[in-house]
Amino acid sequence: MNTPTHSAGRQQAGFTLLELIVAIVLMGLVMVMLYGGLRLGLNGWESGEQRAEATNRLRSVEEFLRRQLVQSMTVYETNGDPPKRFVVFSGRAEEIEFVASMPARLTQTDLYRMRIGVSDGKLWLRWRPYLPSDATAGEERETVLLEGVSAAEWAYFGPEQDDDQKPPRWQADWTSTERRPLLVRLNLTMGNEPWPDLVVALVEGPR
Repeated sequence: MNTPTHSAGRQQAGFTLLELIVAIVLMGLVMVMLYGGLRLGLNGWESGEQRAEATNRLRSVEEFLRRQLVQSMTVYETNGDPPKRFVVFSGRAEEIEFVASMPARLTQTDLYRMRIGVSDGKLWLRWRPYLPSDATAGEERETVLLEGVSAAEWAYFGPEQDDDQKPPRWQADWTSTERRPLLVRLNLTMGNEPWPDLVVALVEGPR
């Protein structure tokens, strides 16, 4: 009578070990799934943080460009023989040049000749002191405003001549030597994502 009882006890112990193995396997699967979900969540969070940082950076740069363009001045110079007056402004699809003051945190000097363009995936600002008698006076300095720029294009709105009877229009190049455009537009693409155009009205008035 003792032998059946002993065998049943061994069978019961065997089932307990099997259940333990199954529980360990299930626990491992659950941990793998939880880790995968956690990793996916962390990647999504990091991606969101990077995107938010890039967006904030772009907005800061756009605000800086807007402020500099709004504060830029309609400066005239006289040159040539016979003397002829021309506006100090150059506008091309790949680069813009104008005269404006710098933020106090960058420099203490009054007016600067500024150039903004794109090369090697970088939106840069270059500036030198503005002297009417010498367009290349002083050392030209440079700072990178944005990186990861895949495309950037400037455009200019307005009549090219003071007596132009045609309606104002957008142009890729501003060739007028008599006046600045009414509006300036920057079309910017970061990576494969185009951003809303930056459109700024230039304040008229001779200096």
